[in-house]
Amino acid sequence: MKLIVNGDDFGVTKGVTLGILDCMENGIVTETTAMVNGLYFEEGIKEAENRGIDKIGIHLTLTWGKPILPAREVSTLVDNIGNFHRSITEKIEYNYEEVRNELRAQIIKFKEFFKEPTHIDGHHHFYAFDEGLLEIVLDLSKEFNIPARCPEDKMRRSYNIKGVKTTEGFTAEFYKNNATLSKLMNIISQYKHCETLELMCHPAYIDEDLFKVSTYVDYRKKEYEILVSDTIKNFINQANIQLISFNDI
Repeated sequence: MKLIVNGDDFGVTKGVTLGILDCMENGIVTETTAMVNGLYFEEGIKEAENRGIDKIGIHLTLTWGKPILPAREVSTLVDNIGNFHRSITEKIEYNYEEVRNELRAQIIKFKEFFKEPTHIDGHHHFYAFDEGLLEIVLDLSKEFNIPARCPEDKMRRSYNIKGVKTTEGFTAEFYKNNATLSKLMNIISQYKHCETLELMCHPAYIDEDLFKVSTYVDYRKKEYEILVSDTIKNFINQANIQLISFNDI
């Protein structure tokens, strides 16, 4: 099996960003995806470049922070203080053209600070809940010629129709109470039938900013400790699992 271990939320805070980079250098994390509206995005990109880390994709968002475009240009995407609505499952009447423009602006900003993103995924899997949003993300994947995460098996037909590359399997199970060493090994073992698997994770060092911007905090430190442990590295080696990036699919 070929395994991509992706650290979500690069750039959201300094602690998250440095935790992910250390996991890429010292653990089994092979990829990360950056939020271009994060508090530490620009500094994080510079730090990654200083370390020679280049496996960075884009973590598109419609549910955290402020948009890249002026709020008046994306009025259906934001609340009355100019922040994205916190939940994609709320009854929000999105203007899809505004969505397309904002997500393209996020990709363009990424490319201003780094080279081509390795892949696209979405904060809170926002495009898994709306066919219109999924179509926009897949169109952008084609436009920029980069793979995209497929968070739900039922969506794979759309990827095939659009000709967008993705992994054969995806799991978000390594999360909250499942963020244990034994559970991680069980999760990976359950997907041994997949030729390529993406495993989502959220390792981090905990900082004050993280408490202000996320409800998922303490588990991130646990994830970090597991992902850099000798036990999980030995498990990967003994199971003959090849760690890869999206560039390899």
